[in-house]
Formats: sequence, C-alpha cells, structure tokens
Amino acid sequence: MSDLIPHLRDLCFSQCGFEVPPGFAQAYVKLHDNDWLRSQDHWEQTVLRVLKSRSVEPRTEGSRAMRQAVAIGSGFLHHSPLRERCPLCRIEQR
Repeated sequence: MSDLIPHLRDLCFSQCGFEVPPGFAQAYVKLHDNDWLRSQDHWEQTVLRVLKSRSVEPRTEGSRAMRQAVAIGSGFLHHSPLRERCPLCRIEQR
C-alpha cells in the first residue's frame, strides 16, 4: 500500500495531483531535521492511519480514497496545534 502513497518530494509541486497545503512537504521535512527518509516513513504511516479511519468516505476506494487521505492527513499535520512537532516522533519518544 505504501507504494501508492505519494512521496513528499512529489507533493512539493503544485501540479502533483493531490490537494495539500502550500509548503506542507517542506515544513514537514523540516520538523524531522531535513531527514527525508524519516519524514517519508512518518508521512506514510499517517496516510495509512487516515485510510483506516472514518475520515475517508465510506466505500471509497482507489485513487479517490488516496486523494482524500492525503488531503486530510496533510491538512491535519500542517494545521494542527501540534504542528511544531511530528505526532509520530512524539510517539517514538515515549
């Protein structure tokens, strides 16, 4: 499934085909001290969690479900009061 999740590097471009807040990918990578691999891993975990949640419309599949999960996940990570720290990094530190 993670091979279907868009790479953060691709989300840096306005014509990536996904709806993400401007500057999201760069800001998310910056939270990880510019570690693109760790950022990508946490991004994929976030999108998978969103896909498994009730946030994606019921019975939605394929690219539409992925577009919804990416939009919801990036919006949460970018606009959350916790955006100063990655929620998955916080979990790892416990």
